[in-house]
Amino acid sequence: PIGLRLPLGDLGDGNIRRALTLEAVGGALQVFLPPLEFEAFSALVSVIEHAAAESRVSELVLCGYRPSETPGVTALGLAADPGVLEVNLPPTKTWRDYDRVLSSITRAAAAEGLVTTRNHLNGQVQGTGGGAHVLFGGPSVDDNPFFEHPELLGSILRYWQWHPALSYFFSGQYVGPGSQAPRADETLMAKLYELETACLGVDAVDGPVDRGFLDRLFRNLLTDSAGNTHLAEISIDKLWNFDSPTGLQGLVELRAFETMADVRLQSLCALFVRAVAAMLAAEPRTGPLVRHGPRLHDRYMLPAGLWEDLGTICRDLASAGLPFEREWLREIFEVRFPVLGRLKLERGEVVVRQALEPWPLMAEVSEGGATSRMVDNSTDRLEVSVTDPTALDRARVVVNGVALRFRDVGGTFVAGVRYKAASGWPALHPHVPIQSPLRIEALDHSGEVTAASRYYFWNPDGPRYDGRPRDRAEAVRRREARWQPSSDEIGVRREPEAGTYTEESDTTLDLRRERRNP
Repeated sequence: PIGLRLPLGDLGDGNIRRALTLEAVGGALQVFLPPLEFEAFSALVSVIEHAAAESRVSELVLCGYRPSETPGVTALGLAADPGVLEVNLPPTKTWRDYDRVLSSITRAAAAEGLVTTRNHLNGQVQGTGGGAHVLFGGPSVDDNPFFEHPELLGSILRYWQWHPALSYFFSGQYVGPGSQAPRADETLMAKLYELETACLGVDAVDGPVDRGFLDRLFRNLLTDSAGNTHLAEISIDKLWNFDSPTGLQGLVELRAFETMADVRLQSLCALFVRAVAAMLAAEPRTGPLVRHGPRLHDRYMLPAGLWEDLGTICRDLASAGLPFEREWLREIFEVRFPVLGRLKLERGEVVVRQALEPWPLMAEVSEGGATSRMVDNSTDRLEVSVTDPTALDRARVVVNGVALRFRDVGGTFVAGVRYKAASGWPALHPHVPIQSPLRIEALDHSGEVTAASRYYFWNPDGPRYDGRPRDRAEAVRRREARWQPSSDEIGVRREPEAGTYTEESDTTLDLRRERRNP
């Protein structure tokens, strides 16, 4: 920009080294703003806006320097990230203000053709991947709840660790140890014990603490597996961190949230989390952390496990005088874990839903002096449930020739299925062939197939798709096309094998470990 090319250094002493410049670039008028105090900046922008309107300037680009910070003035931040435009909303005092700002920003983005979701080739509809993080702080660093009541941060750390639904239900497709918001008990198991010890340090505090205390107490525990303090489910990088130029803001960032197609649902997520934070502020939590162990991924990668956990949280909110109905989150549940297909049974039906799958990070790869790490996304997970549990007295559900074992999870009888959905490199287990399509069948007591379908992870009509879906309707059609009833299998007799279950897969059958493959 021309403003950065001016020879201001050649001016003699006593001259103001600031200049307003205008330049025509590619048919647009670029106005370069010099460093200014906020009052002058505001007045200048107002004049520029008026002049542009008077002259009917169709393309105007403001560039240059942001104004100085002024108490009482908030800012909306925009930053270009790979593949997304990051929007940092201004702080709001109430949820209604947050809802108003979020709705306004979404409408403005839609007017420019920007959306908060992406349509994958195979019809999956998910968030942009850029996240929708929720931050909490105070009106100022001098009036901050985390410094005045350090037990609030300890309560948040405990409650989030107790309830995996807060980690997984509102997040995106990429969860688990290698994601950008890993739980403390997903990085190193030894951290759980140390984090619990640090929480005891908060319990021992009586009254306000110096601002750096919480940073010193938790910063080395709230990280990803590589030690990155920003990439953690609960990040205190902006609480009181002297190592960062933006670290002294008194903010706690909850990162396990991703954008949704409907702004109502996005706002509802924030209302739910605000209710939980309000409950913990009024009723601090103490006590040991939960050793979820293998159950963390085995149970809570399944929609039924998360829905059950949300019910527990909503009961806690009701007991605290903050009634939040779990059914208010039903629409998010259906978007997050869509039904992929159904099989009719003599009693009720088999329902197959999308579940979550933690993708592991691969080893470092050297690329011209730099190193990078790929993610193995070759594995997928589904949840299979029955609407009438009594149907299991007379029927078995079989996937690729292996009988499923159903567990009662929050009143719903479910079985998880984990399988090799695609090939690629680098990836784990190259000896396992692709197991898609999945052959999903219902058998009666004699072993005769009474209902059958095939579920394809990818295009059943060819190796490629003709570009990305143009809109949501086409994405839905592609997803529905991957579920194909198999009427020719009806009446065939099967002898299914019993599935292999371990401590790590008590609820979920891992087809990658089964002998029988398609």
